[in-house]
Amino acid sequence: MARYVCLGLAILLIIATAALFAVAPGFGMYAWGTSDYVGTLALLGFFLWLLWIQYRVRLEVRTDGIVIKNLIYSHDLAWGQLVGVDFGDGPWVRIDTTDGESINVMAIQAADGEYARREAVRLATLVDRHTA
Repeated sequence: MARYVCLGLAILLIIATAALFAVAPGFGMYAWGTSDYVGTLALLGFFLWLLWIQYRVRLEVRTDGIVIKNLIYSHDLAWGQLVGVDFGDGPWVRIDTTDGESINVMAIQAADGEYARREAVRLATLVDRHTA
């Protein structure tokens, strides 16, 4: 759902900025100058960049392993590196690796309820199937 929300917010921000530019005063003491437009576009660009970072969050399953793309870090893991999947107390699924690392998978969020639980079980099944 986060991807859909990010896409919707990006569209809404672009439309709202266009509407703001359409009604921005062009005369009088409140007239917008070039710096106002540039600043607004810079702020729009910053918010769109933040939404893009969130939109890119995903878990990609491949034949040789998985790719976890979180907000900042990416992890490319082979099936042999995976130990298990845990949907503990945190907001995201965690994957345990053979080197003792626990990696959060932001693409599967507890806030998604039953869908997230099904995806966690599906991921755990894939890990069990490929590591056995």
